[in-house]
Amino acid sequence: MSVADLPAVSALAACIHPSFPEDEAVFAERLRLYPPGCRVLEGKQGLVAYIVSHPWRHLEPPPLNALLRALPQQSSTFYIHDLALAPEARGTGAAALVIDALADLARKTGLPMMSLIAVNGSAGFWQRQGFEAVHDPLLDSKLRSYSDDARYMSRPLEASGWHPSSKQISALYERHANVFDRDRGTRLVERTWFERFRRVMPEGADVLDLGCGSGEPVARYLIEAGHRLTGVDSSPTLIGLCRSRFPDETWIAGDMRKVSLSRHFGGIVAWNSFFHLTPDDQRRMFGIFRDHAGAGAALMFTSGPGAGEAIGAYQGEELYHASLDTAEYETLLTAHGFSAVQHVVEDRDCGGLTVWLARMRPG
Repeated sequence: MSVADLPAVSALAACIHPSFPEDEAVFAERLRLYPPGCRVLEGKQGLVAYIVSHPWRHLEPPPLNALLRALPQQSSTFYIHDLALAPEARGTGAAALVIDALADLARKTGLPMMSLIAVNGSAGFWQRQGFEAVHDPLLDSKLRSYSDDARYMSRPLEASGWHPSSKQISALYERHANVFDRDRGTRLVERTWFERFRRVMPEGADVLDLGCGSGEPVARYLIEAGHRLTGVDSSPTLIGLCRSRFPDETWIAGDMRKVSLSRHFGGIVAWNSFFHLTPDDQRRMFGIFRDHAGAGAALMFTSGPGAGEAIGAYQGEELYHASLDTAEYETLLTAHGFSAVQHVVEDRDCGGLTVWLARMRPG
């Protein structure tokens, strides 16, 4: 798209979206802020389609017909602001081609997903392009400002650039399960944090431990403090140790990224496990946290001190770690209903771990 295209873009928008009018200044600003995301398609009689898109924050769609002033310094989604096709451009495959091109652009900029608001009964079209509706109470008022049938939709993008060791975490821990159990030991050096965790969550609440390892020493501490525990770990050997030590609790050999237990917990912990996930997977985990958190639930996890990947070593093999930055974790917590209670970067009293403690907001 060029500045010279703007009058034709506005004319097509008025024709295709008469119920959602936007000033030409809106299109001009989006083009100025992010030219790569603004495309047009020329037909025999002139411009027959356009798309306007740019990096933005997930679950925070801009108001209709509003200027942005600037793009956020920390973006978490590639937002499709508008797509319009004249009748002669429909059914040609042009829309799917440009959406795929934008997906490639989003991947290159490191964004984990694309998102948009579907109106005019277009949700079915976007679903065919790989988008799924996102249901979140925080979006309700924003969607009503568009139309009764408006749907916020997103499409995850698999990044290809993460370090290869990110795919070996589960296998590594299974290969070295018994050695890890011995090395981890029974001393709870993080006791202070788990005491804080217990003070935040409802008294006597059930706990979901994601990446529970062998149950020592974290699960033991929580169980002995009177909490019913459900533990999830990708290593069958480690889960076997949990079952032998604590047979009255619930233990699941599985991937924390795919947990769907259809119940809520008063506490959720991903201690020294969450930071083994890629940044993409970490972002998606916040939906899992939210779906399993009861009212007032405590959430605690460990991250890195800043955005990026860090490759350590265990038993002579590469051990993957990754982190988002502080601002994005704060945004993700807020967007999924949590309020941060405490955040300490590289806590010297806890082996240099960076820890997040949050609480699910009421309502």
